[in-house]
Amino acid sequence: MKTIINQRLINRNKKLSMVLFFASMGVLIFGAYLAWPGKADVSRTLYSWIALMIGFILTRVSIYFTSRFGQTPRYDEIISQTIEKLRSEYTYFVYSTPVPMLLLGPCRIWLPILVTSSGTISYLDGKWKHTGVGFIKRFMGQEAIADPQKDADEAILQIQKQLELQGIPLEEQPQIQPVVIIIMKNTSIGEVKDAPYPVMLINDFKRFVRKMDREKCENPFSSEETEKITKALTAGKM
Repeated sequence: MKTIINQRLINRNKKLSMVLFFASMGVLIFGAYLAWPGKADVSRTLYSWIALMIGFILTRVSIYFTSRFGQTPRYDEIISQTIEKLRSEYTYFVYSTPVPMLLLGPCRIWLPILVTSSGTISYLDGKWKHTGVGFIKRFMGQEAIADPQKDADEAILQIQKQLELQGIPLEEQPQIQPVVIIIMKNTSIGEVKDAPYPVMLINDFKRFVRKMDREKCENPFSSEETEKITKALTAGKM
């Protein structure tokens, strides 16, 4: 498997996560100082609450960036470790296309939609459900499940727009197959048989990709088509 990674963007956002962390701590400490018993008055209390609110917002943003760029292994590295033994006809894109991660195979584009929160993920009555996460975890910054359908639809539109801008009309574009991937060990899969996209644990992703590309690949890409798609996906993104 080949990998195309935008390391400069990753390094920049890793530094940004550290800056945001220290900034949030500084603002929170300043807010606590303003509210210190014996020093507080009406104006200081007001400024204290404002500082604490800003500090909390900065903390949440810091957690978002740290979880994606500051921790080891990063989400993209977890995916890479799972699929690294795929054949050379696969190319793994990391922050080098309009979406964070893509896997270009011999027949289609695979679009990982990551679930990065604990609990139980289900799809019932046409809606994604996320249960088993307490208030404390949510308050401390754990991301609640987004809407994988919305995330996938937005990502597909971004990819299609990028390919069209690079001269590949919609009718000639490869199939884009979203896959909802559970990457945390303490996350379980509930009822998902009616889900619009496949839902699986990360350890099953490589096997699923291999099976689909082996059994449902009527018109594999030529080397020229693969090169054209690769150049189109990464144009202006590196």
